[in-house]
Amino acid sequence: MSKKWITLTAVTAISLISLTACTDNTKVKEALEQSLNKQKEMKSYTFDGSTTLAISDGLMKSSNPLTNGLLSLVRESTIDWKGISNVEPLQFQTDLKITPKGSTSPFEIPILIKDSKLYFNMPALNKTPDEYYAIDLQKMSQNSTSPLTVDALKNTSQLSTTLGNLIFSGIDPKWYKEAKEPVKLKDGSSAKSISVELTSKNEKELNTLMQTKLPEFFGYLQSNGFLTADKAEQLKKNQANNLQLKAPGKMVVAIDDTGFIRDQTIDVGFTVTVDGKAQDNHILLHQTYDAINQASPLTKEIPKNVKSFDEILKLITPAKK
Repeated sequence: MSKKWITLTAVTAISLISLTACTDNTKVKEALEQSLNKQKEMKSYTFDGSTTLAISDGLMKSSNPLTNGLLSLVRESTIDWKGISNVEPLQFQTDLKITPKGSTSPFEIPILIKDSKLYFNMPALNKTPDEYYAIDLQKMSQNSTSPLTVDALKNTSQLSTTLGNLIFSGIDPKWYKEAKEPVKLKDGSSAKSISVELTSKNEKELNTLMQTKLPEFFGYLQSNGFLTADKAEQLKKNQANNLQLKAPGKMVVAIDDTGFIRDQTIDVGFTVTVDGKAQDNHILLHQTYDAINQASPLTKEIPKNVKSFDEILKLITPAKK
């Protein structure tokens, strides 16, 4: 009799522990989803980050020689950035520092969006550091052939939230973990850390989820102006079934006391199958957000030496058949 009671007690204890763990993981997942929704409230912020890319030419290439030459500089590279973003009115500035793999000489691309115009200097295209190209975003918004609009740029936070929820809402709560101890942000405040790991145990499950979500993912990018209809359709047909996540991988976010994501790291490897051959890719990205909704003013001035980007667009835009 005592043995039966011992067995029953053990089973009950294990069941309670499993149920509690399941409940706790569900709360952790809910906390992440709430933080993703909170990002929609970001109307201004400062940011800095970096990414290390190892992208195959099967994923990032162009039939246009000029475009392909520019892409070749970033396919295998480290990119650092720092800047300021404001939604109303749309204002944005950043400095991209790109270091191609094997190079000790990075090049910088300063970018400014102000008064509905985008200004940038690219060493591969501009003759001098003070010469900038300009793109009239308002004019682009009125051009029916252009997918990108001013409103789309203003809605990047909403788009990020939508895409994040699309992917993470389908992940089983058991794969979510919250660190026992809070992490310190660079301003000295504390934040809770939540992570989702890609392992050999969930690789197949997460790949199945991704295959079901990618077409919708590309659709959102198209409807928000970041992909043309033709490119989105091409990706839906070709990339969705040819892209496979590879363990190990990890996504970690730090959420502050107000619910905003202040720090995030994504470390993911994946293969893309091109012409029957799997090509390896890897992305390591780290980004931080500060001064949220504090209306930080831009520090860059509108450049004086400006050229229209229309001539370059003619070179990189595929000719109509």
